[in-house]
Amino acid sequence: MSVNEWLGVIISVMSIIGSFVLAIRWLVKHYFEEMRAELKPNSGKSLKDQVSRLEERVNEAEYLRRDMNEKIDKMYLILIDYIAGQNSKKRSKSKSEF
Repeated sequence: MSVNEWLGVIISVMSIIGSFVLAIRWLVKHYFEEMRAELKPNSGKSLKDQVSRLEERVNEAEYLRRDMNEKIDKMYLILIDYIAGQNSKKRSKSKSEF
């Protein structure tokens, strides 16, 4: 093979490889654009917006759970005080009977 033939083969191979690399680059860039669009807020339809809504709901549920636990604890203390008051009244009545 002559030098011109070798150059023709090398240029052909490099053109094919270059075309393949450019096609892969375009595909990757295209898919990254779609992913980037999902990761930016866009008033409710992106993945980021959905995750933000879920996080907000979880935080709200956690706050409500803590609030509910505090209320139950207060009710428990009131009940204990009430029962202790009833027991002290019964003891004072039983002591006064003797």
